Amino acid sequence: EQFDAAKPDVMLGGGKANFLPKSAEGSRRRDEVDFIARFRDAGYPFASTAAEMTSAADNPSTTKLLGLFTLGNMDGALDRKFLKGGTVRKFPEQPDLTEQVSAALKVLSRNEAGFFLMVESGMIDKYTHLLDMERAVYDTIMLDNAVKLARDWASARGDDTLILVVADHTHPI
Repeated sequence: EQFDAAKPDVMLGGGKANFLPKSAEGSRRRDEVDFIARFRDAGYPFASTAAEMTSAADNPSTTKLLGLFTLGNMDGALDRKFLKGGTVRKFPEQPDLTEQVSAALKVLSRNEAGFFLMVESGMIDKYTHLLDMERAVYDTIMLDNAVKLARDWASARGDDTLILVVADHTHPI
């Protein structure tokens, strides 16, 4: 409901279960509101796979984009690329963080007034809570790749872009 009210130009990630009406398979809602339909009605192309996201982002007329790639949390890089664990068998076409950042930058850069992009690599935190350091390291590498992508994109623009990379907290090991 908050995302529907705010209508950010681009939203990419997991959590599709929270957008589906109660009667839809996998829904976590307690009502029949279909937020994916609401976003589509508001002019957002909808992507459920990496290929759909890239295709929508590559379309020069796309200025808004909703991409929901799993019912819950997206799978981390280690599971997506190597182990095929988590929900990868059910949702095999999840984009990685760099693909999502690239798509977001393409879409948002069409706004002549500028934009704010927030990117979170939340699985690093979730894996570290579980002391699953292998998965945390792979997702940290993906975050580093996404930061590099953003820096390369910004360097081509001159000095009109600020990039901040911060953590909300740390984990002692």
